[in-house]
Amino acid sequence: MKNIVFHPYALYKMNMRNLSRSTVLETVTHPYSVIDGKYGRRIAQKVHGDHLVRVVFEEHKDHLLIVTAYPSKPARYLGEYK
Repeated sequence: MKNIVFHPYALYKMNMRNLSRSTVLETVTHPYSVIDGKYGRRIAQKVHGDHLVRVVFEEHKDHLLIVTAYPSKPARYLGEYK
């Protein structure tokens, strides 16, 4: 597994959204799914409790850069998730 680096903006937004580093790391390392995002970025998704956590990251040669992370309702992105 590549090193995981948190961008300062990601840490700021995680704090504002009450998302822990462990939740974000769990989402990136063991996602329910990973989809393509804008600008060559990827989005890891995983349901935690009643929320879907989405982590936007960039893949570099030697590390993953976490750009931002946010909670959402599972139905918004996964449809009828069971």
